[in-house]
Amino acid sequence: MLAENISVVVNMVTFSQANIESLEEKWQRLYGHSDACFFLSWRWIGNWLTTYKPNLLVLEAVKSGHLIGLGLLSMTEERRHGFVISNCMRLHQTGEPYEDQIWIEYNDFLIKRGEEQAVSKAFLDALKRNEIQWDELIVSGIDVVRASELSRASGMRALIRWQTPCVGVDLAKIRRSASSYLQTLSSNARHQINRSIRLYSGFGNLAVHRPLNVLEAIEWFNGFGEQHIRKWGKLPGQSGYANHEFVRFHHGLIRSGWEKGEVDIAVVKAGDELLAGFYNFIQSKRVYFYLGITSETNDNRLKPGLVGHSMMIQDYIERGQDFYDFMGGEDRYKKSLGREHGSIVKMVLQRPRLTLFVENALRSARNLLSRGVQ
Repeated sequence: MLAENISVVVNMVTFSQANIESLEEKWQRLYGHSDACFFLSWRWIGNWLTTYKPNLLVLEAVKSGHLIGLGLLSMTEERRHGFVISNCMRLHQTGEPYEDQIWIEYNDFLIKRGEEQAVSKAFLDALKRNEIQWDELIVSGIDVVRASELSRASGMRALIRWQTPCVGVDLAKIRRSASSYLQTLSSNARHQINRSIRLYSGFGNLAVHRPLNVLEAIEWFNGFGEQHIRKWGKLPGQSGYANHEFVRFHHGLIRSGWEKGEVDIAVVKAGDELLAGFYNFIQSKRVYFYLGITSETNDNRLKPGLVGHSMMIQDYIERGQDFYDFMGGEDRYKKSLGREHGSIVKMVLQRPRLTLFVENALRSARNLLSRGVQ
C-alpha cells in the first residue's frame, strides 16, 4: 500500500473537554478496526489525557475519506552533556519523568489493521515535511518488529536506548489440552510451587480474592504501596507508589475500568495469610500483568510470587482468558513461568543534526574505550 494514497493532517491541539470528546469518538472508532493492545485503548489513552492534560500534536491519516491512523505527540526540549539541545517528540508520553513513569508498553501509532506500514511511512514523511522544528522522535515500549518497520520507513538514524524481552503464557493452548497450568512447567518449577503450596496450606485454604466494588479496588491498590516501595525504593524512577502522578493516573484508570472488567485487582491468600497481590489489565481476552507484590519470608522453601502467579494463571484459564502477558522485563521468575514471545524497545529516530552526530561519535568512542578497558 502506497503512502502517497494517504493524506496526513498534523494539528497542534490544546487540552479542552471539547477537543477530548472529539478525539475520543475518532479514537474509539479506529481502535475497533485495529490490532492495538490495551495501552492504545481509550481506557489508557483517555485517562492519560484527562490526568495530565498535555498539549499535543495530533496526527490523522485519511484514505478515501476514511480515518486509518492516529498518533499523539508531545514536544519537549532536552539538554544533554552540556552541548546538545534537542527538540524531542514523544509518542503517547509527555516527556515529564514523573508522568511517564506509568510505563506504557506495546506503544505505537493507532492504525487500521493491514495499513500499518503505509500509515507509518505517511506519518513520518508528514513530520519531516512539517514546519515544526524537531530533532528526535522517541517511541518508548514499542515492539521490536514495529520499531524496525518505523526505522526503515523513516530513512533516519535509529538508536535503541534499551531493549527487554516479553514473556507470556498461552492460556488458550493449555485450556485446549485439558491440562492444568502446573503440568506445563519444568519439573523444577513445578516442584518448587507444589512444595510451597503444601507448606502454605498449613495457614489455610489457598484462594484468589477480588474486591467487592471500585472503592475497595482502589483501597487494595493503595494497600500494595508500602510493600512495593520496600522492594523497589522510594527515590525518583523506583517504585511508582513514591510518585503522586503515577498513583493519580492509576486511581483514574481503576475508577473508569474496574467495573468494565478491563482492570483486575486480586490477592492470593492462604487462609488469612497474604501471599501476593496483582494489578492487571484485560483486553480482548489478554491479561497484562502490570504490577504485583509478594509477602516477605525468610524460608527459602516458600515461593509466594511463583505460587501467586500460578494460581492467577489457572484462575484466568478457568475464566476463559486466552493469554497471560508478563510483558517486558528480565526477571528470572518470568522465564520460569512463561515463554518469550517478543521484545520491546525504546527507539529514537534522529534527524541529521551536527550536535547529534558529535554526541553519537563520542558515545561510540566511550563504548569502545570501555570494552578495551574490560
